[in-house]
Amino acid sequence: MDKDKIKALPEKPGVYIFKNSAGEIIYIGKAKVLRDRVGSYFSGSKKDVKTSIMASLIADMDYVVTKNELEAFLLENSLIKEHKPKYNILLKDDKSYPYIKVTKEKYPGVYVTRMTGDKNALYFGPYYALETKRVVQAIYSIFKARQCAHKFDDKPLKRPCVFFDSGVCLAPCIRRVSEAEYNAMINGVVDFLNGGYKSVKDRLTAVMNKCSAAQKYEQAAEARDAIKAIDEISIQQKVVGLEKTHCDVFDYAYQNGSYYFCVLNVRRGRLLGKKMDVFEKAAESDNAFETYLAQYYSAERMLPDEIVIRKGAADREVLVNGVFAGKKVKLSEKSRDALLSMAAENIHEKIKQDEKIKGVKLKSAGEYASQLKALKEELNLEKLPETIDGLDISHLHGENTVASCVVFKDGAPDKQNYRRYKIKTVNKIDDFDSMREVVMRRYGKMVRENGDFPDLILIDGGIGQVNAAKEALSMVGAEDAAVIGLAKKEELVFFPGKNEGIALSDAARFPLMRVRDEAHRFAITYQMTLSDKKLIKSVFDGIPGIGEKTKREIYTVFGTKEELLKAVESDDEKAKFLNKKQKEEIKKYFAKEN
Repeated sequence: MDKDKIKALPEKPGVYIFKNSAGEIIYIGKAKVLRDRVGSYFSGSKKDVKTSIMASLIADMDYVVTKNELEAFLLENSLIKEHKPKYNILLKDDKSYPYIKVTKEKYPGVYVTRMTGDKNALYFGPYYALETKRVVQAIYSIFKARQCAHKFDDKPLKRPCVFFDSGVCLAPCIRRVSEAEYNAMINGVVDFLNGGYKSVKDRLTAVMNKCSAAQKYEQAAEARDAIKAIDEISIQQKVVGLEKTHCDVFDYAYQNGSYYFCVLNVRRGRLLGKKMDVFEKAAESDNAFETYLAQYYSAERMLPDEIVIRKGAADREVLVNGVFAGKKVKLSEKSRDALLSMAAENIHEKIKQDEKIKGVKLKSAGEYASQLKALKEELNLEKLPETIDGLDISHLHGENTVASCVVFKDGAPDKQNYRRYKIKTVNKIDDFDSMREVVMRRYGKMVRENGDFPDLILIDGGIGQVNAAKEALSMVGAEDAAVIGLAKKEELVFFPGKNEGIALSDAARFPLMRVRDEAHRFAITYQMTLSDKKLIKSVFDGIPGIGEKTKREIYTVFGTKEELLKAVESDDEKAKFLNKKQKEEIKKYFAKEN
């Protein structure tokens, strides 16, 4: 970085933009005094590892002068969103929480959503994904609120949908319930979502007792299960304060070159849980907390009544006049608070957990490095086999012959580069010819496209498969590629042209077995998928009204064709997913077949 360029920077507030030698933006920051802040990256002062690495990559810079530090922060935040630099804190859009939405319309519906912009709706949350599912399922089961997207007009439908058949909807679409009755039910849903569990439980208890006394045991059991669901929901939502408390509690720490942010969401006086964000590649920043808060609330996320942070952790002016400017929210800075202590404890535990995992990974990496070294020496390879391709052939009684190729890099599956192949040129059971075909297809393409070859090609099989693979490699001009086979019976390794297999040490054999077993699993999975498709197509192809979805349903419910025909002719409950026309077509089909 040109020191004269740094000295020429203005002594004014603004935003600085660091770029690498390729001209890519790697970091954006704001400064009270541009010359001093930028200069600090190149001074002899002690910096953390991530900041030092980032500073070493800076080849050029740009800057924008602003009127004040607050304006610099707002500009910095918008530029980070636009350019997404590698060393900045950047929350992904998919981090937003789900809410439960109750629409304001004729016969309101209840849905899960992450968008809260519809003014003609009530929103409850945020929830965590698993909890959201549990709560809405309880609402559908207890209240039977509608979950479909039907648009109501003056004309009711002729028949209700599957939700009514499943007992989780009151079927307003056929006007089975009056508008007044339905709205009374929705008021109960709103009360439930506002934390009114007791009143709902009392009502369900009365229903359960009444049904039990009338010997309506099925309905009594439904009420009992609904009460149990409410108990599970209320237990998991720890009560931390007053019923009307709606607040988000934040804390953060910077340790071992990583930022840790924790937020606790309290709604209706109940702690829904915690959210933890860890940024491992972020360089240390003066305003990391303010940036995180700005990004956290920039998505479709509803503000609570109050936001609680640790005193002195952030610039209050930036938050009040920048991040939360014009928004109705109370910002509380506290020195001591039970929820802040809980957030800090969660961060502490996360740091301990990460350090433990890193220790295990370092140990595993050391063990794997030893295994690769042993593999290189025992196979007499020119370089460490850091990238290994594993190939396998699979068929079912000579049909649906397929091949798989899995890729391992540094001991981990690289699933994005997995490939599977239908064998096209071999019409009989011949693993050798099948292996020739797949090797020619895969590595012939690599040769044509000048792709990166693996350090080692591992064939699931013995000398026959290995020789076939070597012949195919020579035919496509890749005769120098290292290829071996691993036979299952005695776990011996075979080299091209050598009929006798050799036994490797445990250390050298272990990585090969992992790759071989994964290739076999991937091939079997694909072969079974093709077999399943062929089975479905061969039995019911050409029957009017019987599509792929219905075929799968038939095979799920019925074991034989005779069982299906019997159920259709007797109008058995098992065949209720088939409509009248489909049943008639199936009868015609079997009559014609017989």
